[in-house]
Amino acid sequence: MRKRNTTIAIRCTEEESRRIHELAERHGLKLNDFVMRSALGKKIVVANGINEIVKQQKAIGRNLNQIAMLAHEGRLHSVRLDELVEQHRSVTAAVCEIAKVVK
Repeated sequence: MRKRNTTIAIRCTEEESRRIHELAERHGLKLNDFVMRSALGKKIVVANGINEIVKQQKAIGRNLNQIAMLAHEGRLHSVRLDELVEQHRSVTAAVCEIAKVVK
């Protein structure tokens, strides 16, 4: 883990300060992280909706684990996975859309 132990102070107008704070907030970053990434020329990407997609992927994974557990216990003999497969397709499509934007 790197240790940030040097301070750089800059002066700006109130308007510039407001705009920088606003941009950092819009990107979902702390001011320090936003300024560091901007100053070092790093790409800043906002992936709106990613938290919802992660929740959906976790739910699909839990469902698959439950199905596997029941099958291993012999309590499940046949399964219709149509709905689960469709959920997986829709979430995967959403991830692909986000990936296109990130590139």
